[in-house]
Amino acid sequence: MKIKTPHIALILVLISGCIEIEDPSNIPEIKYKNHQVSYCEDNLGNENKCIDLSFELKDGDGNMGLLDSDTTPPFTGIYKHNFYYDLWVFEDGGFQLWEELAINYFDIPYIVPQGQNKILIADVSIDLSFSASTLPYDTMMLSFYVYDRDLNQSNIEYTDTIIFQQNQP
Repeated sequence: MKIKTPHIALILVLISGCIEIEDPSNIPEIKYKNHQVSYCEDNLGNENKCIDLSFELKDGDGNMGLLDSDTTPPFTGIYKHNFYYDLWVFEDGGFQLWEELAINYFDIPYIVPQGQNKILIADVSIDLSFSASTLPYDTMMLSFYVYDRDLNQSNIEYTDTIIFQQNQP
């Protein structure tokens, strides 16, 4: 029996022709993955509510992050940092923006995608810590977004409900 390899090759070409290649936007896109909560202590031994936030970050041209030297325009004002969040607390039957937040930003470090394809897909984890005496609420959620180096703002994502239980270690 003769095997006709040209037909097999043709089938492989047709199948590979149907595979959709992802082409993400140059505007960053984030997707909430999960969070972990715990009570922890700061350097002075004070009790804090700690949240480890995880999300996926995609940027089509891979220009994400800030360098230590990024201190002159355009990296000033709101663009001085590239990760922003708001804390929403459960009060009076619904979530309300918590206005007492002193710092609502972090810096994602400069990331350089390797190779020809500059598409950046990264799992990001950010540790947040709030004084338990200042933040008396046990039920909350976060909203967050990022900026890339072209000053494009991502979509805004929200966490699931975050619950701190009194007997949590």
